[in-house]
Amino acid sequence: MKDGRITSAFPMSALVIIITTLYNLLILSMVYNAFRSSIIVLEILSLVFLISPVFFLPLRLVVDEESLRIWRPIGKVGIRLEDILSCSVIEDSRSIFDKTIRTFGSGGLYGFLGHFKHDRYGKMRMFVTHPKQCFLIRTKDGRNFVVSSPKRVEIVKFINGKVE
Repeated sequence: MKDGRITSAFPMSALVIIITTLYNLLILSMVYNAFRSSIIVLEILSLVFLISPVFFLPLRLVVDEESLRIWRPIGKVGIRLEDILSCSVIEDSRSIFDKTIRTFGSGGLYGFLGHFKHDRYGKMRMFVTHPKQCFLIRTKDGRNFVVSSPKRVEIVKFINGKVE
């Protein structure tokens, strides 16, 4: 921790890297074929499908005295620490992923990103690029966030020290 602030990247797990690589290869082959056959609509659609998921990829996580922020190429997501009800490490990632339904987002491409529904926790927003590095944030207004970070233990300890 530096200056009362924790900063973390979002490293990808091997599974996420494999899914993302295969998807990008498939889309690149579509782009190549579209340009070879000069079909303008297919060219544009292929490029959109190739580029658009990158805009939602979480790049950096910053936790300071006031908030937790997730930086993405388009916008950031912020949670004020005073709004947090609880924060806990998820030891068994299967407990989250086995009972989760994706309602809007990515289920492996660049990570598990977007809106999901869980049997136990209800609606959740996920910013997970490595399923074995997750922690759960529950807010006072009933929102749930699952976030991944290699510094999850340090982050959870820091947040719990501020919200208690």
